Amino acid sequence: MNGQSTRAPGSMLPVLSWYVPGKVLRLYIPGDYSLEDSRFVNALILRELDQSQDDLMLLIDAMEMNRPYNFDQIRATQTYQNHPKLKTIYTATADRVVKLGMLIIFNISRAQLHLADNIDEADRMLNARLNSPG
Repeated sequence: MNGQSTRAPGSMLPVLSWYVPGKVLRLYIPGDYSLEDSRFVNALILRELDQSQDDLMLLIDAMEMNRPYNFDQIRATQTYQNHPKLKTIYTATADRVVKLGMLIIFNISRAQLHLADNIDEADRMLNARLNSPG
C-alpha cells in the first residue's frame, strides 16, 4: 500500500490507508458497504496483515456509513478479523444501528473491538493503546 489509499474497482468507496504507518490501518466507509466492497476490503486488509512484520490495529471510520442491512453476510466476508496479527479494531460511528451492526459483524472476532461515538474519541483510545507500555 505504501501509504497510498486503495479503492474498490469502479467505486470511490471504501478507502483503506495507513493511519499510523506500519501500526494502524484506517478503513473509511462512507455510504453503502456492499458485499462486493466487503470482499474487496477483506482482501486488502489480509494482504497488509500478511505482509506486516508487526501486529496491527484497524480504525474503521464509519461516521458517514449508511445503515447496513446484511450484517451476517458481511460478517462472513470479513475473515481478516481473525488474523493473528490484528489485535484491536476501533470503530467510530454515532449511529446506533451502525454500532449494532459492528457488534454483530465483529462479535466473534479474535481482535478486540472498541466502539467510539466519533473519530476524536476513537483516536484518543487508539493513542492511549499505542502509548501504553507493553
